[in-house]
Amino acid sequence: MSYSLNEYEALCKKAARGSGMHWGQAEEVGKAARSLGTYGLDDGRLVLNAIERFGPQNALWLGPALCDEGQIFEGVSTVENVEMPTLMLPFLHMMVLDHEICLSVTWDRFKALISADGIDCILSDGLSETGPLDLKVSTISAAQATEPRLQSRIDVPRDIFDRLSALAHKTYAPATEESRLAGAGAGLSDND
Repeated sequence: MSYSLNEYEALCKKAARGSGMHWGQAEEVGKAARSLGTYGLDDGRLVLNAIERFGPQNALWLGPALCDEGQIFEGVSTVENVEMPTLMLPFLHMMVLDHEICLSVTWDRFKALISADGIDCILSDGLSETGPLDLKVSTISAAQATEPRLQSRIDVPRDIFDRLSALAHKTYAPATEESRLAGAGAGLSDND
């Protein structure tokens, strides 16, 4: 099914929270999911996999940590043992915006150029790699960066949507008789 990026971001944020992440971490997941959707790099599979495998080597943990510490990449750097490396791309993009640089990011069978304009995937064979993998991050000249195509909607497979929704559902308070009597839902009248 096709969803707006706003709907998708909200769903992924709630799914992350429903999986046990703190709200701050869940917000970062939502932003990363939206970013990957904007550039056509994920249909929900990678985000769901990363949520289910969340831990200290996961890109959803490492990416925000690098942003928080103000990491600046100069020359060539390596980020080691990253699980779900594709989810590092949105956080590296945030860093590019903060520091006005351009980056080349590579790992096994994958290469992307990241500039203020966005994330441009050059070689995508390794896009769905789960890792752990070492990411090579290099600063490049702005002239090497190209303008990526942007999308305003994302097509999420039904099974992925259902699994994300099941996690998101864990954030909702269960209905009780007391809440219905207090006015939640239709209460005691059913006039539809």
